[in-house]
Amino acid sequence: MQKRYLLFFSFFILNLIPVCAQEKLKPNQPISGTLKTSESAKSFTIALDSAYFVYGKIEQETVDGVVKLYSAEDKLVEEFDKSGKGPDYFSFVTSKKGDYRLEVVPFKKDSGNFSIEILTAEPLAKTPEGKVDQLLIGYSGDLPGAEVLVLKEGKVLLEKAYGMANLSYDIPFKTNTPTNIGSTTKQFTAMAIMLLQQQGKLDIDDDIRKYIPELPEFEHKVTLRNFLTHTNGYREYLNLFSLTGSDLTLPISEAQIIRSIQNQPKLQNEPGTKFNYNNTGFILLSLVVEKVTDTPFPEWMQENVFKPLNMNNTRVRASNDEIIPNRAAGYKIGESGAYVEVEDLQYSRGAGGIYTTLPDLKNWVENFKSHQLGGEEIFKAMTTPFVLKNGDTLDYGFGLFIDEFQDKKRIQHGRADNAHRSMLMYFPEFDAAVITQSNNASFNSTLMANKIANIYFEEEFNSSKKPEDRKYDLAKFEKLLGKYALDEAPDFILNFMKKDDKISVQATNQPEIELIAESDSVFKIKGIDARVKFDLDEEGNAKTLTLIQNGNHTATRISSEKISENFVYETSKFEKLLGKYALEEMKSFVMTFMKDEDRIYAQATGQPEFDLMAESDSIFKIKGVNARVKFHLNENGSADSLTLIQNGLHIAKKIETSEKVELHNFTGSFYSSEIETVYQIEMKDEHLEISSFLFPENLELEYTTEDTFATGYPVQSIKYIRNSKNEIIGFEVDNGRTSGVRFDKINKDFLIQKSE
Repeated sequence: MQKRYLLFFSFFILNLIPVCAQEKLKPNQPISGTLKTSESAKSFTIALDSAYFVYGKIEQETVDGVVKLYSAEDKLVEEFDKSGKGPDYFSFVTSKKGDYRLEVVPFKKDSGNFSIEILTAEPLAKTPEGKVDQLLIGYSGDLPGAEVLVLKEGKVLLEKAYGMANLSYDIPFKTNTPTNIGSTTKQFTAMAIMLLQQQGKLDIDDDIRKYIPELPEFEHKVTLRNFLTHTNGYREYLNLFSLTGSDLTLPISEAQIIRSIQNQPKLQNEPGTKFNYNNTGFILLSLVVEKVTDTPFPEWMQENVFKPLNMNNTRVRASNDEIIPNRAAGYKIGESGAYVEVEDLQYSRGAGGIYTTLPDLKNWVENFKSHQLGGEEIFKAMTTPFVLKNGDTLDYGFGLFIDEFQDKKRIQHGRADNAHRSMLMYFPEFDAAVITQSNNASFNSTLMANKIANIYFEEEFNSSKKPEDRKYDLAKFEKLLGKYALDEAPDFILNFMKKDDKISVQATNQPEIELIAESDSVFKIKGIDARVKFDLDEEGNAKTLTLIQNGNHTATRISSEKISENFVYETSKFEKLLGKYALEEMKSFVMTFMKDEDRIYAQATGQPEFDLMAESDSIFKIKGVNARVKFHLNENGSADSLTLIQNGLHIAKKIETSEKVELHNFTGSFYSSEIETVYQIEMKDEHLEISSFLFPENLELEYTTEDTFATGYPVQSIKYIRNSKNEIIGFEVDNGRTSGVRFDKINKDFLIQKSE
């Protein structure tokens, strides 16, 4: 079963104990192991030369294992964890000669048996194509596959397919194999809407109800522009339908989607004020195309978008009943630990559902420059970032993200269907593109495309002004001084310093090295092939940076405080920091901080306890995890908030809790008229569980505040509602893209208890 898709970032909290024995790994010689407790770990070492490519797997026989890679200096480099059962694959490239350590630990409170094996250990390839072959080795042979297209100035640098398109019939993946591109579809739907506006058949600032009048009239007008930019305020239908427990591969009709919007009592936000990635809006845009043209959306797209660009093997799949000849079927690891075939999402057209090939996508990308279809005006409109009503600029235009990669402008869109994965990225400054596709649910299309771009476009990414041509105002560097912890390995800290007219950096356990300014934000590390790029705000400050060396490595500013190895923390101070802190970006994710004599520790939602190590009075490293927390101390040493430092900065605010929680008060039957679904909340042992008729299993509720509980997908978070007598009369559900879905409490006669 695939897992952990709903968190905004991976948060692996593991309480590790020292492991004395370290077994030696050799290629093609699997070693079995057992994790006996939730705190156990097994370590394995392998002697490797520098610039080596290593590929291996962990066979998760009866345990869900996480593989941690430690460098020759025994620094944590990377973690690998894709599925909970069966084989999990890992790969890495060595930076220097030495013994590399692979540590296997259990995810959460799991225990059981596994085996680990190095399948390949060989010198890193010399050619770009060879490096990509190594990169995609886990999607080759008899496994669900992948394909890659690299273009530059209209020339194909690489066009190659790997692995299998269909396991049942032993059909290999080819570059002309039609595959589901998931949300990469949205740019094609945006093009359709813009073409119709160009023809005078609609205006993107029209109210959606002009074209679909059966939609409800809300307080604020919702325009086609709001759908193109994910700022509409409608429920996300996939998140909404999942609350019923429905299998999203089952048939979903246009009428059901319209009805779900009609049942929505109010908008989730005022249109144009908030970005909330929303498939509902793009499905509605496909209906607008049909209303305006009086032609089925798949047919109109075929004649007006695909055919003009000679995309002859591209089509919108109208439903899962439609046969796509020679298509790539989608696969994921099933409950047995083996690959199982997965159906596409139903009725995703407009938001997804396009099947296409690499040669056809080449024609689409070339239109980014030639503007054969739509002209330059439409392309400019689609690639202009949308500005919210408060003045904030999004990194999204019409069906396309607009951002930077390696200090170069990038236009991109990717993501997924149930099992298919996709990414299309274009660099307009040097007219180049990378496209990755896969029918394997474990494939990270964005990460792979980024790595391939680094392989093929290293020269373009390093083509900034020469240092001697750049005059840098050293006074600006004052705002960048301090320590930045690498997100993937927070023990590795970059300390930026300035003395007189010299600016420099010193990494953990390394000598101080001079910096050479290439721009206000980019600095070359003198004498080595590495740069740092600060993410500057308008005032010239930076909270994060990217270390560009053998790939991109983000780092987060932690403090100007000195972190000393000899620092001794008075644990009595921690008394003022105890309590629960909820993440602002996901309030159902709560960290509870505790103290037991001299032990200071914490526990996050759905995770085991983890110990803390004080680095200062306000900064604490999470033991065994690539993360820190920084409390924002008041004058008396207490804190009302903190920052979780892991893959960026994540603010959490302290929440007040009562001394005793009577869980039985939260039980009962609850009904949502919006999704016509009943939830039962009952006491099981000493905790609450939530169930519904279509849920495959009950979900345990975890108390976070007096009236809020967190749980797993699809519910994620519920907040109880009380009347003026302080009686519970219902709750609202929030599962990310859909929020505020109300459930009313019902009595034994199935009567809804309303507030007076």
